[in-house]
Amino acid sequence: MLAILLGFGSSVVYGFADFFGALASRKINAMLVTLVSGFSGLVFLLFLSPFFGLPMNPSAIFWGALAGVISAVAITCLYASLAIGPISILSPLGAIMSALVPMAFGVIFVGERFSLGGLLALLGILVAVGLVGFVPGKDFRLPSPKGLLLGMGAGTSIGLLLICIDQAPNDSGLTPVVFLRAFSIVGIAVMMLASRARGNRVEFAGHDRKSWQATILAGVLDSSANVLFLNAMRAGELTIVAVLTALYPLGTIILARIFLKEKIAKLQLAGVLLALSCSALLASGI
Repeated sequence: MLAILLGFGSSVVYGFADFFGALASRKINAMLVTLVSGFSGLVFLLFLSPFFGLPMNPSAIFWGALAGVISAVAITCLYASLAIGPISILSPLGAIMSALVPMAFGVIFVGERFSLGGLLALLGILVAVGLVGFVPGKDFRLPSPKGLLLGMGAGTSIGLLLICIDQAPNDSGLTPVVFLRAFSIVGIAVMMLASRARGNRVEFAGHDRKSWQATILAGVLDSSANVLFLNAMRAGELTIVAVLTALYPLGTIILARIFLKEKIAKLQLAGVLLALSCSALLASGI
């Protein structure tokens, strides 16, 4: 029950972080938003570390660092896939892949098993992920092979990242997510330097205060979601938590409805109701 609540909570908070990150990216370069939000998130995690612990466990450091490197790859693939589009297909595709990879790992290598009811609930949540992540638009078109590969690459990378964090010892406190954040920042910085070497300059000045505030808030929320996810996996099974975490578009559409007055499409609303129903079934221990 606790793992399900924490997993569902992490998905919503991840979605909140994405919303503020997207909001900031309207005025600030997306890579710069990722870098600055990463720093703010790292500072926040270090602030929390006295409460959760930060032991220098070699295994936790290794898995966290590896997750950070994979995170940089995931972000690169994600930005590239969404730039190609269509977002309406590639965004939910990435989310579903991010759940399927840990799900397959949990079943094949960890030996996780579920009742028929539990399996149906998990499959129902995967369907809900696709519905919630769907972004309606008039320019509907099928993605190109390159877009599909990048979208699947982004989702697969996120799934591998979740597996890495799950491998860290349960008594390692916040060490895995702190090193994830630190190595992710390094990876993004390297990509920005490479971009600069190709002649693409990223300006740090000239942006309004609200955009920077949204950037910092995105980092704090993303790190908060990391902590929720880490504790969810320690309380339950990787497969269940990963599938619930893939519902992160839910948090984004909630804030878009509240702050931007965007309408929630009927398919998205159906996905929300399906996700809540299936999550309740999982919590009931079917």
